[in-house]
Parts: sequence; structure tokens; C-alpha cells
Amino acid sequence: MINKSLAYRLSIYISLAVIAVFIAFISIYILFNVEIVKENIQNKTSKIGNEVENKVNKYIQNIVEVTETISEQIVFYDQYGHVQPFLEQFITKYPFINAIHIDLKSTIDAQYHNFLCFNAGDSIIFNHQNTPIATCVTKHPEYQKLITQKVSSWSEPLVCTKSNSVVVSYFSPIILSEEDSLKRNIGEVICDLSLKELDYLINQIKIGENGYAFLISKDGTYISHPRKEWILERSIFDVPQKVLKRNSTELQKFLSNPHTGSIIAKPEMLNNEKSWVYYTQLQNGWILFIVVPFKEMFEPLFLPILKMLFFSVLGILVIYILITYITNRQIQPLSELTSQLEYLSSLSGEKYTGEETMNEITHVSQSLSLLKNWYEKNKIKVSREEKLNKLKDNDIFQAAEIQQSLIKFDYPAFPNNPEIDLFTSYKPARVVSGDLFDYFFLDQDHIVITIGDVSGKGVPAAFFMSVAQTVIKSVSVDINTTESSRLVERINEELYSNNVHQFFLTLFLGILNIRTGELSYCNAAHTASFVLKGDGVVDILSDTHGLPLGLYRGKGYGQASYKLTKGDSLILYTDGVTELQDENGEHYGSNRFKENLLSLKGLSPKEMVYRIEASLQQFMGSTVQTDDICILILRYDE
Repeated sequence: MINKSLAYRLSIYISLAVIAVFIAFISIYILFNVEIVKENIQNKTSKIGNEVENKVNKYIQNIVEVTETISEQIVFYDQYGHVQPFLEQFITKYPFINAIHIDLKSTIDAQYHNFLCFNAGDSIIFNHQNTPIATCVTKHPEYQKLITQKVSSWSEPLVCTKSNSVVVSYFSPIILSEEDSLKRNIGEVICDLSLKELDYLINQIKIGENGYAFLISKDGTYISHPRKEWILERSIFDVPQKVLKRNSTELQKFLSNPHTGSIIAKPEMLNNEKSWVYYTQLQNGWILFIVVPFKEMFEPLFLPILKMLFFSVLGILVIYILITYITNRQIQPLSELTSQLEYLSSLSGEKYTGEETMNEITHVSQSLSLLKNWYEKNKIKVSREEKLNKLKDNDIFQAAEIQQSLIKFDYPAFPNNPEIDLFTSYKPARVVSGDLFDYFFLDQDHIVITIGDVSGKGVPAAFFMSVAQTVIKSVSVDINTTESSRLVERINEELYSNNVHQFFLTLFLGILNIRTGELSYCNAAHTASFVLKGDGVVDILSDTHGLPLGLYRGKGYGQASYKLTKGDSLILYTDGVTELQDENGEHYGSNRFKENLLSLKGLSPKEMVYRIEASLQQFMGSTVQTDDICILILRYDE
């Protein structure tokens, strides 16, 4: 700062002072209003929580009232044979009632002792008989637990696997008053509340822009949640520490006495964004949670702060312009010239070795001298680099042309052999690739299929790939064997002899008898292959039979066999498929690839390759491909 011009220093000092005053003022304003905003948001969240609580409690109260009404009047309606319309009126009026179960003891005088009224969506199913009616709900341990309690109570949520419905049941005993004022238990009524309807109700409630609500049971299990896969499958004990910093003991203590309150959390639903969480206990013991992001809580402050920042910046800018104008009136031309020359000389990388000075004329002279030296040196350097870059580019494009000439792109691959259909995809990450594939006949009954991946990338890996592809074909023709392990052992010896740069090759080599479908294969540390059966089942050829090729001489390799049947497809690929990354750094992976193959049943190899390529492109999004991708699919139709 000392070596800057007087006009520049004066402008900076005064501007910094003004900025400091504005920052202090804005900070005081924010601190003063934050607490007020917090209190308003808490009141707003509590109001929303009360609205949701009232709606949920209404559902619960309706179930209780319906169940107790039925328990009081079922004997009367049974005597006159009007049980069906009596029950159906409740199902019709309250669509959130999933089913009503009634069991009367066989000792009482009644036309029927067991009733079931079930909401089937577009219709109501009614059944009555004199033996217990078994359903997936009545067989559930939670249902049996309700019956044994003998007092009105709620069950924990239970799942009917047959109808794939999630319900919670309310139990009420049927009490008959005798003439001697004694009361006798003659059965029970159980009413099922559909959690699907309850979950829909809660998720329909608008809570800010991104807020949401959910319910948990008395033991902490999710009853309602925007993520449907969490319902009855997760509980608050599964919440990671980064979301809520509480251990299991603290959570258990919370469940035993939740009352009403609020906590701070970072929900996964909101990408771990800091949020305000309001909770309250419902009348049946469930706990309702309301989640609102902090960003939305303090949104009322954004506009006033932005206005203040705008006027502050505007004020600072006006003051800075006035100061600069006044101070530069006398020395503006020379100051501008000095600044520009110093900037240009600093870009050159040249440094002045003489005595430092604040004389602006001297600065101009020094800068011009440095720029002259830099120009002479840079002119020679740029010319040399342009020539080298041009030669490198020519070499790379020539290498790419040579490599492309070795790749087979003519399809159908075997027009004279309809029992074999084959298609490939070959996508280098750069101009040239280290992946290879090939297919050719050993004799009229045997075809060789290969796919491999050379270590490294770029031109050196591409050259080694070309050498490897030539060696594979020459060795296969030379020794003329149908044993895949013998071919791989010989290929390893040849590659080792020509491997100056210590590259290595992972390789899958298979020999298929097109008459019998017998596949003999050797996997030298390559990725596992898949077989998509004609019936849609996917088999994995996961056996490996030795180290990568080209590193060690005299290594032995094993082999395995697999029987292809009509309609089976053999899928070979390099690790560029499974290690492909999306925008979040997640890999495509073998499991996702296998699941994708399950949807390709009945397609030709060409259609399968196009579908796989589309899946990879969709997964990758806007990210750049970093590894070579090669896919070979062979369909056997003998």
C-alpha cells in the first residue's frame, strides 16, 4: 500500500471507513430482528402444528366414536338382520376406515356371531358367518394383542401383506348389561384406520415452500412420511447423528414423555439443511412433527437486508467515485499510465532488480524495459510451443485413425450364421482408447469372443491395445485349440515379451461352440460377465482364472464352461461401464447394470446396446466420461 499513488491510497482508506460503518449498522439491524423473526416463526409453526394435530385427532376421534357406537348397537342390529347396512354406512361416510371386524361369543343368542366389512376401494365387501373370519390383519400379532387386553386401546401399525395395506386398529369390547345390573363381555369390535389415507392427509398440508410433516408411533416407528419407503421400515432410532445429535437413550427418554416442543435438526429430506422441528403428542400417543427449513424461517429478513445492502453499496460507490474524481484531477493521466504498465509488466513474469522507488516516471521506464525483455523471450517460446503442439496433435489423430481401422463396425457380424447375433459399443474417453474387443471363427463350429482393458490411457495404452489385439488373433490361429486357458497362457507369454513399458491387460476370452452352445472361457482379472437367459433370469460369470496379462512370464491360467441355450445373451463389458460416475460422484455399479439387464429380455443385441447406452448417458448427466467404455453382446439362437 505504501508504494501506491496518493490518489489510490486516499480513495481506499476513506472507502474502507465508510464500509466499516455500513457493516456495523447492518449487523446491529440483523441481530435486533433475528430474535423477533424466530419468535414469529415459532408461533407460525405451532399454529400449523395445531391445525395438523386437530385434523389427525379428528380422524382418531371418528374411529373411536364409530367403534364404540358399533359395540353398543351391534346386538340390536343383529337381532333384526340389519348389520350390513349398519356397518356399510360408516365405511361410506368415513373412507379412511379400512375394515370393521366384529366377533360375538358363541354363547349368546344371535343370527351370526362373526362379521367383516371391508373397504375395497370401488366397493364394500361384507361377510357374516358363525365361525371366526380369518384375514391377514386378524392373524397379525398386534391384532391378537388387542383382543387379549380386554380394554379399549389402539394397536401399533400393522401391515397386511396380501392387500399391501398399512393400518392401525382400535379395539372396543362389546358389553351387555344384564337385568341384575351386571355387565358381561360378549365380544369385541375392531376398527382399522387406513394409514394411507392419514398419510395423504398429512402430506397435503402446505408447510411453507419445502417444509413437511410426519407421524411416528409410540415406539418411534414412522407411520406417515413423504418418503413412502420409510413407513413402518424405519424409526427415529435409525436417524443418523448428522441429522439429529441424540443417542438411543435420549431418544427413548423423549418417546416416553414427548409433550410439545421444538428441536434443531438437519433432515435428509432437505439435503441436511438446518431446520426447525416442532413436535406434539396426539391423544392416542402418536407424535406429530412439523419441519421447516431455517432458510424459510428467516426469509422475512432477506428483503430488508437486501435493500440495506443495495443502498449501502450504492452509497459506498458514490463516495468512492467522488473521492477518486477529486484526487485524480491532477495526476490522473500519469497514474493511469503507470498502473497499466505495471500491470502488463507483472504479467510477463519479469522482475525489476534495482532500487525500489515511488517515483512514477521511474516506474514507467522500468515497466517498459521489463515488457521489452518479456516480449523477446515470449516470442521465441510461443513459436516453439506451437510447432510441438502441432506435431503432437498430428500424432494423436494418426494414432486414432490407426486404432479405428482395427475396430469392427460392420453388422450383422456373421450374416451367414443366423444362430449368432452380435453387436458392440466402443466409446473412448479420449481421442484413443485402451479397451479392445474382437470376435472371429477358429473353425466352422467355434467362435472366439474377447474383450479387454489395458492399464493407463492415451496413446501408449492405445498402442499396447493394438499389439494385444494382433497377438490374440495370431496366437488363436497359430495353436488352433478350443481350450481357452491354453490360448490365454500363450497370449500372456507373447505380451510379456513385447511389454517394454510394463503395461498389463485384463482379458475375458471365450470359445463358443455354435452347434452345442458350450462356452469355454478364461477370465484374466477382467470384470465379471453376465448371461441374460431367454426367460429373463440373469446369471453372473464371476469366476477369475489368473492375473492380468503381460506382467509375469510362465503363469498358468484356469478356465470354466457355461452352457448357452436358445435365446440366451452373453454380455461382456469393461470397467468403464460400472465405474461411470454421475454428477454426485456415485458409480453406476454392477447392481444397477444387472437391474438394467433384467428389462432387456427379448431384445436383439443391437437394441440392448442402445438401451444400455441410453441408461449410461442418463445416469452420467452433464459429467464428462473419464474412462473408456466397451460393450459386446452376443445372442445365441441355435
